[in-house]
Amino acid sequence: MKAPILLITICCTGTSVAFADGSQAANDKYGPAGIAVDEPLVSARSKLIKQGWKPTRMHTGDGYEYSGVERELAARNFLELDTCSFDSSRCILFYSKKGACLRVDTMGEQLKDMTVTRWADECPDASSEPDSGDAG
Repeated sequence: MKAPILLITICCTGTSVAFADGSQAANDKYGPAGIAVDEPLVSARSKLIKQGWKPTRMHTGDGYEYSGVERELAARNFLELDTCSFDSSRCILFYSKKGACLRVDTMGEQLKDMTVTRWADECPDASSEPDSGDAG
């Protein structure tokens, strides 16, 4: 009788550990346009755009200065980039489609190494995107 209880405990503990890193839930393996956790950003972005998701232009006219990996992404016209952290190489990008918003989080220090870590139905702050009415 103790074996089933132990198994349930292990399963539940494993599930909490899996979500502790902020990755998608197991039942959310694929997101919009079929993007997936650990998929290269370039591939995920291509899928999103082909399915009608539009990059939400960020930092147009707000004087934001890109640095680090942000510069590389901006130079390659990833203008949907909101921000990247300096300490963990995480970046946040936004897309829109028919009034819906999508946040895509990535990890990686160079574009070629960046992979999707999670996504969410989330719009950027109105204060960080002055032209939000033009997207989608």
